Amino acid sequence: MNKLLSANFFRLRKNKCFWGSLAFMFVIGIASPLLRYRDMKQSGYINNLDNGFFMCALFIGIILAVFCSLFIGTEHNDGTIRNKIIVGQKRETIYLSNMVTCSIIAITMCIVFFVPYLSVGIPLLGFFVADMKMIVMIGVTVLVLSVTFASLFTLVAMLSQNKAIIAVACILFSFGLLFAGAICNRMLDAPKTIPAYSIGENGENTAQEMENPKYLDGTKREIVQFIYDVNPGGQAIQCSTMQVVNLTRLPIYSLVIVILTTGAGVWIFKKKDLK
Repeated sequence: MNKLLSANFFRLRKNKCFWGSLAFMFVIGIASPLLRYRDMKQSGYINNLDNGFFMCALFIGIILAVFCSLFIGTEHNDGTIRNKIIVGQKRETIYLSNMVTCSIIAITMCIVFFVPYLSVGIPLLGFFVADMKMIVMIGVTVLVLSVTFASLFTLVAMLSQNKAIIAVACILFSFGLLFAGAICNRMLDAPKTIPAYSIGENGENTAQEMENPKYLDGTKREIVQFIYDVNPGGQAIQCSTMQVVNLTRLPIYSLVIVILTTGAGVWIFKKKDLK
């Protein structure tokens, strides 16, 4: 495992996708508080450091989809994975080494966003307004979430040998997760009542509150909330907006996904016929 990890990290030194991803996260980490400070000066509305601090949760899935697909896809295209097996490396070790590498890169990308955001944001926007315990908990959730994305894309990338198919599948998967999360968010945000307008005999418009047929309650709401919490795309939306209903559950759901996807990936990869 150590030799495989060392080889992976050695490859990263000249990996343009890796350095490009880090540069993107770094630039966004600097630009976000600067833009919020400019908006605050122009509009007069106060922008806190909290706003946008976890926006990297929305980007990390897409960036990792690109990185994991290209990093692992290149190994397939170059025959590196097949050569590792020929020289005696176990398949489960090869799979886990790629999974660990992608997970470390995922956490690194988040940190590369957080550090410049704080360095620029604190002098301009002040310190956090929200409870620090919640900030730390969401931060941990985002880091675990990034590992979840890494495990999902490692699974997809390791089970196909076509680099182009891997890239397309991972990117579509990442957007699909976010899209599904956005749908759940819209369903849960539906108001309980909506205004119903009518015109009286004197021609005046009157508004009365009526029940919203799209409002979810009871078991239906619990089911949608559960799907929203388990879905990594839903977690990304919740963390980025800091509107998390079941904060303590999200890291648990993420860890379960990591265990299940890694276990399934190792099992399938051991039986896969590599051409």
